[in-house]
Amino acid sequence: MDEIFSLFPEMETERFILRNIELEDAVDLHEAYSDPDVVKFWGTAPFTSIEQTQSLISDFHKGYEGQLTIRWGIAEKEGNRIIGTCGYHNWAKKKFRSEIGYEIRKSEWRKGVMKEVLSAILPFAFQQMELNRIGALIHPENHGSASLVSKFGFKEEGCLRDYQCVDGEFQDLVMHSLIKKDFAQHKKNAWV
Repeated sequence: MDEIFSLFPEMETERFILRNIELEDAVDLHEAYSDPDVVKFWGTAPFTSIEQTQSLISDFHKGYEGQLTIRWGIAEKEGNRIIGTCGYHNWAKKKFRSEIGYEIRKSEWRKGVMKEVLSAILPFAFQQMELNRIGALIHPENHGSASLVSKFGFKEEGCLRDYQCVDGEFQDLVMHSLIKKDFAQHKKNAWV
């Protein structure tokens, strides 16, 4: 499993390169993180400075070095511009579980980006990371994200009341999960 961390694992989809996020990507990412609509359900207030975005990129790097996080930049094949990120955090290797997260700039919504990206990173989690369970914590009003993960076989497990605090306001989150055996069966049924 540790070979994942010897070299950042890049992947390619039809339209995107999933790659390491560099500090030079901060300007592109800041467009997403400073947009209230993009971070509405993300558990944070919109970023107001490029330094906040740079700090988050540094946190992604530290999490990767500590083997707790893998966060890919979603880069367009043409131009290599980052339009968002995706990946895993709260990785508990000995428990064979992690949580998934993702976001893209608003101009890319409803273009099938995340469906394409999740089609690459979900198999990676079960095969290379050797996960048995992937959790997705989703705000109850984030119907788009709930619909997306359900297409991959995630099951809604229940509401975590007042689970996060954003700008002094406590918010519920709904836990969804995907288990390795269910993913294999869902994939088999979906592609028959």
